[in-house]
Amino acid sequence: MTTKNSSRRNILPSIVLISSLLVTSCAAGSGSQAGSENAGATSAGIDETTLPEGVEIDFWHIQATIYGEAITEMVEEFNATNEWGIVVNESFKGSYQELNQAVRASLAGGGSPDVTMAYENDTLEYLANDVIVPLDPYLESEKYGVTEEEIDDMVDGVLARQRVDAYNGSTLSWPHGNSSMGMYYNADLFKKAGIEAPPADWDEFMEQARQMKEETGLPYVALGTGKNGIYYNIMRSKGTTPYDPEAGTTEFASPVSIEALELLAGLYEEELAYTAADTEQEFTNERTASEIGTTARTSTKIEQIGDRFDWTVALTPQESEEPVTQLFGGNHVILASDDSEQELAAWLFMRWFAGTDAQAIYAARTGYSPAVESALETELLTTNYEENPQKAAAFENVFVNAQIMPPTAAGNAIDDMVTGVVEEVVLGRLTPQEAADRMDAEATTLLASAPQN
Repeated sequence: MTTKNSSRRNILPSIVLISSLLVTSCAAGSGSQAGSENAGATSAGIDETTLPEGVEIDFWHIQATIYGEAITEMVEEFNATNEWGIVVNESFKGSYQELNQAVRASLAGGGSPDVTMAYENDTLEYLANDVIVPLDPYLESEKYGVTEEEIDDMVDGVLARQRVDAYNGSTLSWPHGNSSMGMYYNADLFKKAGIEAPPADWDEFMEQARQMKEETGLPYVALGTGKNGIYYNIMRSKGTTPYDPEAGTTEFASPVSIEALELLAGLYEEELAYTAADTEQEFTNERTASEIGTTARTSTKIEQIGDRFDWTVALTPQESEEPVTQLFGGNHVILASDDSEQELAAWLFMRWFAGTDAQAIYAARTGYSPAVESALETELLTTNYEENPQKAAAFENVFVNAQIMPPTAAGNAIDDMVTGVVEEVVLGRLTPQEAADRMDAEATTLLASAPQN
């Protein structure tokens, strides 16, 4: 068996530099081409590579509980069936923040993975440090690549996030699992309060929140501790993107931003919303009528709620012509090594993971939505969605409208900053105007200071 080659370029100086700017969390400019040291890789050269039996690769991820069980099942399936005898060693590394920190430490000190999960902002960090492998030569390979039909099969929002403008024309990642921000609601409680359907816009959202409290005495919604996502979602649903990395500008001080902050402040002032570390537990135990959060948790809700009450998931309120909600979930990236065989093995695992059968398994075992539409046609997922209509609703009503935030190497730091400032607003420590001005100033500085690719 060919053992894993752990040879990586030592990038301690640049990793330390970028770490001083960016504090990573869960959720660029122009310059040199992506992964310059790997730019010599060509599809023809890749086609000439014959993998020896038993190449080992390390795969780091953030999946635990049922999601981790699904990963283990899928890795075991790949290890048992792939024609090259590739052996994937999977390793859980905690949250996205902890994973990113572990990757940065490994790049500086050795022992880094071949494949890791990463959000776009993380990918841009790795790109800025020239440690990421562009995937286009692999995609275009006649022997190991993907067809146009397979590309066309991918959900639009999922494909777009692998090729964002900040990647300088390169494809730098490939799908893992994807989810979106939706609004779960207890249909029985809505009916009890005289509410017929989820809110179409944010004014109706507030009206329903007041009606729910008046008729049932319950809060309308539980929000998580990190409120940057819901704040972004409100702005985007009103047709405004919070920041533009390419131009280095923000909309944090705009009227739309003020409206979003006023809405959040009002929810808390009127005690129509509250913060919970685990919003799912609040919703499933009927302590709140709705929850705004990731559609990845549909499976766990199905298990926890059973038949105690009627519920489903809808798109968050919208006020623009083109509906949009947050797209969540990490991608897969390959970290550069001196071993072309390991990099090819890493690609083959990633290609398999994003395929029809694997995505069907992942969607059926979890609440993630499939990256490819053909997965919906498999017997496994067709049956699963028929038996669990909330999962079908998550895909059809929410996921198809999901898009990522504009990626930037400063994105993680901006997310952390916004999370803290929005929390100050809901606690009544900052006015919406004060918060907006502060976010605008700090985000502008962070965008200007972000490493350029």
